Amino acid sequence: MEYENFPKIGFGTWTMGGDVVPNPNNDNKRDIEAIKYVISKGVSHIDTAANYADGKSEELVGRAIKDFDREKLFIATKVKPEDLAFDDVIKSCERSLKNLDTPWVDLLYVHKPNPEIEIKETAKAFNELLKRGVIKNVGLSNVKLKTILEYEKYLDKPVFAIQNQYNLVARESQEKGIVDFCRENKKIFVAWRPIHLMSPSIRKILGVGDEFPLLEEMAKKYNKTEAQIAVKWLTQQEGVGIIFKSTNKEHIDEILEAENFELSKEDWYRLDKDFPIKVYKSFNGSGFFELL
Repeated sequence: MEYENFPKIGFGTWTMGGDVVPNPNNDNKRDIEAIKYVISKGVSHIDTAANYADGKSEELVGRAIKDFDREKLFIATKVKPEDLAFDDVIKSCERSLKNLDTPWVDLLYVHKPNPEIEIKETAKAFNELLKRGVIKNVGLSNVKLKTILEYEKYLDKPVFAIQNQYNLVARESQEKGIVDFCRENKKIFVAWRPIHLMSPSIRKILGVGDEFPLLEEMAKKYNKTEAQIAVKWLTQQEGVGIIFKSTNKEHIDEILEAENFELSKEDWYRLDKDFPIKVYKSFNGSGFFELL
């Protein structure tokens, strides 16, 4: 898939199947149906990871995509930070392919850098997987610009996508030039947790009330929800897409509807410049963490 036609909205699967370990009481049918539903609504980009429920999420994705044309889907998964040594990367990929029940993945990410393992070694493993044809592209997640440039030294194929947290509140990737770098170099930037600020618990941590007046104003002006405005602020940027997760069909439809309107340039810039709270370290729900 090319930079120019990469889908703006993708579907994430974090917590499907469990947290970092499988949940024996997980509603697998519900999760599979949610994945099928978003694909039926035109979403082709499905994102998962080896450490999402220790591979259970990948298994659910694999079961869900059985009913669809694999060639028309863009499946991304990730290698755990502790598995970035050469042999471990290969084994991780092989396990992911088995879980997903697919002969290839369209994008394999380094989920998070591991300072204990040399980038050169990890890149060598990704090059081997590219050579075998079992991965189509390489991605990096939770990374700063220096790390991207270091990987580019050793990879046989340029990094295709960067996945960092990015939303109206979490601005580190914008502040540190990562979003601009991706745009200038035709790399996809995938924003995770694009509407994280909607959670009451997050607003409490941020020290704000139940409302962001500017977001409320925009929602009323465009007759959209606050979540749709927050998503549109992201997807209206060139080269920026999102992944979101939900098992609620109404919420899925709500997010997908964000494709069907445009913010005026003036309103986009108001949100960009005047949003009341901006933080410059990625926010994971319980605190902030540095990109590596």
